[in-house]
Amino acid sequence: MIRKPAVAGKFYEADPLKLRASVSGFLKPCPPPAGVVRGFLAPHAGYSYSGAAAGSVFARVKELPFDTLVIMATGHTMPLKKGALVSGGSFETPLGSVEIDADFCAELLKEKKLFEDLPRAHAEEHAVEVQLPFLQAVKGPAVKIVPLLFNSDDTALLAEAGRAVGRAMKGRRALFCVSSDLSHYPPGDVAEMSDRSVLLALRQAMRNSSPDYFGLANRLLLAKAVGFMDTTACGQAAMTAGAAAALELGGNDFELGLYTHSGKISGDDTAVVGYGAGFFTEVSPKPAGGLDLGGKMKAELLALARGSIAACLKTGKTLSVPLSPRPEFNQPAAVFVTLTLGGRLRGCIGSLEPRGTLADMVGAYAGAAAFEDPRFEPVGEADLKKLKIEISVLSPLEQVAGPEAVKQGVHGVYVKSGRRSGTYLPQVWEHFDKKEDFLSSLCSEKAGLAAGAWKEKSTVLYIYTVDNFSEE
Repeated sequence: MIRKPAVAGKFYEADPLKLRASVSGFLKPCPPPAGVVRGFLAPHAGYSYSGAAAGSVFARVKELPFDTLVIMATGHTMPLKKGALVSGGSFETPLGSVEIDADFCAELLKEKKLFEDLPRAHAEEHAVEVQLPFLQAVKGPAVKIVPLLFNSDDTALLAEAGRAVGRAMKGRRALFCVSSDLSHYPPGDVAEMSDRSVLLALRQAMRNSSPDYFGLANRLLLAKAVGFMDTTACGQAAMTAGAAAALELGGNDFELGLYTHSGKISGDDTAVVGYGAGFFTEVSPKPAGGLDLGGKMKAELLALARGSIAACLKTGKTLSVPLSPRPEFNQPAAVFVTLTLGGRLRGCIGSLEPRGTLADMVGAYAGAAAFEDPRFEPVGEADLKKLKIEISVLSPLEQVAGPEAVKQGVHGVYVKSGRRSGTYLPQVWEHFDKKEDFLSSLCSEKAGLAAGAWKEKSTVLYIYTVDNFSEE
């Protein structure tokens, strides 16, 4: 089978000489990544808009030793339950033909629940095709491809498919490319807020080994900006699968190379499309998984918490937080808000798992700590100025084999046995001299278990760290 070009003359030049000159002009490398490259992200729009972003990463991977490029791309033309492959033959562009790596495809197709041979899904699709002239320019005629389309919203399937791609790459001279654009048709300022948040979410998903995190981030972002855009990332499915593939290959980070949107090129910011390019990398030592919150951001979050309590006193409702120009504030986050009055606890409410964006959760839990903690009377107007607010942003929970993994003074601990559970934040360590006393108190006073339940095999222990900060 020879798959003829579907968008030559539309998305890129149909004339070979003009196309080669166009691609060469875009091959200006972005800054080098710090880590070892396991795969990369490139946009797939018309070259006049996304060519510079795509060219920046292809120029950077030119010298990498790969003979096969797995292109995980968005399927725009039909719904797909699985990953859709073309298992043999070649793709043709004005620069010549690119052979499909049939052996690689055959290995993936053994996973019948994850992949299918579906050439018709590729017949009019541009997301794989537009990457090929760049690939031909940097690698010549000998390179092969694995054309693979996704558009399912089944995160578990996408993660499993991505891991299968990663396994198949091991032992081969192979690299992968995720072909995806970002937001579609918001105003330029909204695009920039959403797109940079999506790209940060991809980094956080890699650092926390959690493709699910990326899916949650996109759902939360779209809910905030649904009135402005059709999607946060048209290739969300391919990006999720790509993150899983990178994790399977030892990747632990995503490093942004270049970001732009169509308005920056056309001069029309009315309704734009976002484009990001970067690298899935393996960095040593493994980067921390928490959000990097600087002093100004922490001050803004504390002000948000106080403002939310004040708003609730006046209106009965906490503050509604719009999409933030700070990408960190738009990330899914597990948060606790603690209130003290005269040095004594006055309320503490939060969640061990992300249930909303960082800004949303700070606002909501500040209000809940002030008015909904059943241990205390609701905060009154006279209390507000005297309250001291502390915010704890939690790392993802990590299940551990036993108490020996718990570091005194460092870890928060969540204990669960049957239907009973409870947690102590790391700040609680200051009340205990011994780990045994900390864990016994957690079990008996917080989880309603026997004091020694933490020693039992039926009890599950989770650890986490926090970035906690408070008002002066």
